[in-house]
Amino acid sequence: MRVDVVAELPPTLLDAAWRFYHDTFDELRTRAVARHVMYRHEFDELMADKRVMKYVAGDGDAIVGLAAQTDDLHAVPLISPEYFAHRWPDRYAQRRIFYAVFVGARPGPRGMGVFVTLLREMMRPITAVAGIVTIDVCTHNEAVHALPQRVELILGRIAGAARAQRVDSQSFWCYEFPAAS
Repeated sequence: MRVDVVAELPPTLLDAAWRFYHDTFDELRTRAVARHVMYRHEFDELMADKRVMKYVAGDGDAIVGLAAQTDDLHAVPLISPEYFAHRWPDRYAQRRIFYAVFVGARPGPRGMGVFVTLLREMMRPITAVAGIVTIDVCTHNEAVHALPQRVELILGRIAGAARAQRVDSQSFWCYEFPAAS
């Protein structure tokens, strides 16, 4: 398996990358209130955005992993660069805050070790500047897959130590109205 790190995804890989992304994250369309899955046009724009690095794990001609990460927080819609600038002003000014837009690995034998390999590659620019990285995890991935804890464990092994902390959360409330009797 190899991991190519590119600023712009080659057009020849776009359809295969979209199929991989769609197949990997499609279940979140019905598992999270906030939209965690891009539409095709958004995906295409992100894959062409040179401010966001793409990590493409390949096994022969098949994509077995795909990730996107940036240190330009203005490149990510729906996050607040001002939050990061306020909380970590020095790191923000020095572009030492990274945002992992998504990380996906194919389940099964062809995807063994892909998630860890992608995270290892994504950590290279972060550790080079003693930076930090933020991810967005929906309740489903936290409760069912313990994703924050798993990522912390993997990053700790890669970087020698990692400490995770929840920096924000959002809850959605539904109000039902019983039928009048």
